[in-house]
Formats: sequence, C-alpha cells, structure tokens
Amino acid sequence: MIKINQIKLPVTHSDEALKKKIIKMLKLNAKTGFTYRILKKSLDARKKPELFYTYSVAVELDDTKNSEEAIVKRANSSSVLIYKEKEYRIPAHGNISLDRRPVIAGAGPAGLFCAYILSEAGFRPIVIERGSRVEKRTCDVQKFWESGILNPKSNVQFGEGGAGTFSDGKLNTSVKDPSGRNRLVLETFVRFGADPSILYDNK
Repeated sequence: MIKINQIKLPVTHSDEALKKKIIKMLKLNAKTGFTYRILKKSLDARKKPELFYTYSVAVELDDTKNSEEAIVKRANSSSVLIYKEKEYRIPAHGNISLDRRPVIAGAGPAGLFCAYILSEAGFRPIVIERGSRVEKRTCDVQKFWESGILNPKSNVQFGEGGAGTFSDGKLNTSVKDPSGRNRLVLETFVRFGADPSILYDNK
C-alpha cells in the first residue's frame, strides 16, 4: 500500500474532492482504479475562520502494471511513501488445560481486554470487580459530585470500566502505536458497535 500524509481540504469538502486530491498527489491517470482508507483525520483551525481537515490515507491500487515503489518515486513528495500496516499479534499461549479458571482483578480497560483475550483463547476467565456496573455506578458518582457522599464500593475508582469511564486519555497513550496494539483495541470496539470514525478521528 501507499501512504499519503498531509492531505489538506476545507471542512466542507466532498468525498470526491478527497479522491481527486489522492489522484493529483500520486500523479495517477484519472481512469486508474484504487481504494483508500483514512488512517488519520485532524482538524486544522490555525487560520480561523477558515477550517481545514488534514488527512493521512492508505491507498491500494487496482492497477498492478506499475509498482508502488515506482508510483511513490514518480510522486516525488515527502508526503507519499510505502506503507506496511502493523498488525498486532496476541502473544502465544500454552496448550495445557488449566485445572482452575483464571481470575482477573478489576474490570477496567486492562481487565476487560485481558478477559476478552483469554475468552477468545477458551480459558473462561472470572472477572472480580469491587464496584457496580456502569449504569448504577454513574448514579453513585454523580451523587458524590453533587453531595460529597462517597459509596466506598462504587465510585470513580471502583466499578466496571475503571477510572477511565469518567476521564479521557486511557486509549490515547500510544499515539504512534508502533506495535499496532492500540489499533487492535479500537478495532475491537468497532466490531462490537462503536462508530468506525474512532479508527481515524484524531482527538
């Protein structure tokens, strides 16, 4: 695949405008077939009131006559380069059956994904969490914020989703994501119903 960085378009642009920009930056024939996937989309508001979106996209060409290397060379731009997607692989696990089910302490982001991955491998984990499920826990936290009355068993620190349920940043700590692990988390969210835009919308 080919990656193009720094594609800048007005926020009101159409999908067709993005396709035309890709064709222009890769110096493609207008009839050349290709597909693209948005890797990153950021809002550029440095020149208010003019607002722009800046994209990074991965492009796959239908035409195999020209090599990707030749197209990148012809584009002659530091924004155009060969792209190899990093696919995170879950570490290999043993094949001996456990005589007890594994126990996970805490249903925060790490605990939930640990349980998910163990379940996929057939280990039937048990998750132990001190606090309540999100619906009840949200009420407990709201009550604390409004009255100062703390439920020691269900609060910001204890309960389904972990402290990240009431703050941000928990899934943004691997910005460059060299292993692909962060993307695996987001792809899992999308597979279970999250908006696909979380895969590329920056902040």
